[in-house]
Amino acid sequence: MNIKKLFIYLNLLLFMNIFSLSQLYANEGATGIIKERMDKFKMSKSLMKKINKGLQNDDFATIEKSAQILLNWSKEMSNYFPEGSDTPPSEASSDIWLDPEGFKIAIKNFELASLELIAQSQNKDFDMTVNSFRNLAKTCKGCHQKFRN
Repeated sequence: MNIKKLFIYLNLLLFMNIFSLSQLYANEGATGIIKERMDKFKMSKSLMKKINKGLQNDDFATIEKSAQILLNWSKEMSNYFPEGSDTPPSEASSDIWLDPEGFKIAIKNFELASLELIAQSQNKDFDMTVNSFRNLAKTCKGCHQKFRN
């Protein structure tokens, strides 16, 4: 197995670990801002899959475009978490409102990782793009571990 395929395989495993199958049904019954937020995260998941596929095909344009959309999402994400929007079926943890600074930092980390992925995909450096994608996925996982039930 060559290095490229190994990186892609490891990324896919990391990605699948972050986004469990339970998310397929997560927004059933959701309304209002909770549904909008869940739809945005579903879009994020789809973009992460698109980036992973872009890595498999050396499609740096798709990677960059997808990362740009994620960057835009990072800049509006906090607007989708008004206080009191942690009621089921939301999986948002009350820690979001108990530790707003920590939540802002987690979103900022996602933003910075998205920017880095954009930069590396523009450079068309496969290894650095893979590393940037892994770092982006780690920001998702870290936020989910702390701020998601």
